[in-house]
Amino acid sequence: MYNVSVNMKCIGLIIACTLLLVSTNLMTGQAGLNPYVGISNAKNADALITPANTSHPGYLIGVDARLNSGGMYFVIGGQFHNIEFLATDEKSFLTVSNKMNWLKLRFGLGFNVVTINPKVAIRLKSLGSLNLITSHSDDLKNGPYDSFNSGTAGLVVGAGLDVHGITVDLEFEKGFFNAVNMVTGTSYNFLTMTVGFVF
Repeated sequence: MYNVSVNMKCIGLIIACTLLLVSTNLMTGQAGLNPYVGISNAKNADALITPANTSHPGYLIGVDARLNSGGMYFVIGGQFHNIEFLATDEKSFLTVSNKMNWLKLRFGLGFNVVTINPKVAIRLKSLGSLNLITSHSDDLKNGPYDSFNSGTAGLVVGAGLDVHGITVDLEFEKGFFNAVNMVTGTSYNFLTMTVGFVF
């Protein structure tokens, strides 16, 4: 069953992390905070979880902090994903019926590869991601597995565009470690697109 209390704890944790990042940014004069929202589309390597021509669509909210200015900068942040637990061939990103929630802590490097002017830049990024599976449907008769590990990890590569404080990002996360307990080859990969702002 979808666990409301766990979901509220996750949202509370994201809010606490956001406040911490904001206070850190204000105290040290670092480059900026980047809140964003977007769509998330996951696929599992196991065909029982994600059959051919299906995926696990949903949405995400997140915040990243750019910890220094310049052409290369450190990034730390967090994301909350709400995706379909059961794979579907529909791409209904905002309506999730059988919820699977993920909380992700991300850290790594960002690069301004093309700076058109001080307010327009094209970026690349490479991040590590520590992922917690905070809730999922565990009583579905048509679910392939019901015993999931509490955490996984991933490597994120992405590209983004900054235009006058507005950010648009496209990222791919290659999952490591098995998501299903005692079942090999069950890692999740994520493709996301987000829109936000940086200040």
